[in-house]
Amino acid sequence: MYKIYIIEDDANISRLITEQLTKYQFQCYTVQQFHHIVEEFQAIQPHLVVMDINLPTYDGYFWSRKIRQLSTCPIIIVSARINDIDQVYGIENGADDFMTKPFSLDVFMAKVNGLIRRTYGEYASSDSSIITIANTTLNTDTVRLQTAKQESLLTLKEMQLCKLLFDSYPNVVTRQELLSAIWDDETFVEENTLSVNIGRLRKKFEVIQSSLAIKTIRGLGYQLVEVEE
Repeated sequence: MYKIYIIEDDANISRLITEQLTKYQFQCYTVQQFHHIVEEFQAIQPHLVVMDINLPTYDGYFWSRKIRQLSTCPIIIVSARINDIDQVYGIENGADDFMTKPFSLDVFMAKVNGLIRRTYGEYASSDSSIITIANTTLNTDTVRLQTAKQESLLTLKEMQLCKLLFDSYPNVVTRQELLSAIWDDETFVEENTLSVNIGRLRKKFEVIQSSLAIKTIRGLGYQLVEVEE
């Protein structure tokens, strides 16, 4: 079941959207605290976000940018603003589509289903964006690490690190290779930045009950290994 996170401060519109999506078997979550949208997003790990522009804390453009730092999941903006510049600004700040209020629920559903199909379903990319090793799959389109039991949303840096480790498996990846692949100039990276990101990524492997682990090769770098039970 696909999860939809609805960020809308008009209770009536939020209810209508929720009822429509639920009717088509989507699992809906409505925003609870507008100043904690990022935290709620990370906890829910939605497959799609419905975003209003005029919100009590900052605006939809701000939160779209924040979400884009964490995920590539589709974002649909729904707003009473009708100017072309608002739509352009929405797309430039990370949204995938823009609908003006009032809008047709049928058209809304068509857009949701289209984005879901393109991102996760029959029209989704079938190239190297999905890599599976042992019981664990990395999907760089959805920025998720998953097993049959659990899935975890990655930050962009975690995803980049994970992709390099998956592509290099079972070989060792040096610290220099990881730094060069993720940061344009490693001279501006604090000494422990890579270690901190690797530590967070290790925890996510554990959370999803992966049979893989990241092994430290002292003095060289890191290696993705399969852990014997």
